[in-house]
Amino acid sequence: MFSITNLHAELPAEIDPFTRKLLTDRIRDAIVCGLAEMTHILLVERDDGEGDFLGEAAFSPFYNPLSETRFGHPDFEPPWCWSGRIEHWGWEAIHTVGNGGFAFVILIPDAEGIDLKLLTMLREFAPCS
Repeated sequence: MFSITNLHAELPAEIDPFTRKLLTDRIRDAIVCGLAEMTHILLVERDDGEGDFLGEAAFSPFYNPLSETRFGHPDFEPPWCWSGRIEHWGWEAIHTVGNGGFAFVILIPDAEGIDLKLLTMLREFAPCS
């Protein structure tokens, strides 16, 4: 999982141009809105799973702590407050933490090697936007 906590740092050169633009746009938006210190950007990568989310962001995309349900339960809703499709690329989700403005911006490519359970959940709950 590629994690950006310092929005003023340089991005690695190996990021493809489209993903680089997505990251750059999200970084710019957070800075312009005065949220640079309260934004943590996550780029899901090949072979990342629930443990990577727990280790990097201390939450699971498959568990909603408010309803105490996991993905697959009929009452489950993802834990984030918004998600949407990025045409021809994948998805974006925003997971806010508390009322102080802190948020995770999560970018999930629709690509080979991305957790199938995560992609299935996104297709179900954020099919288009």
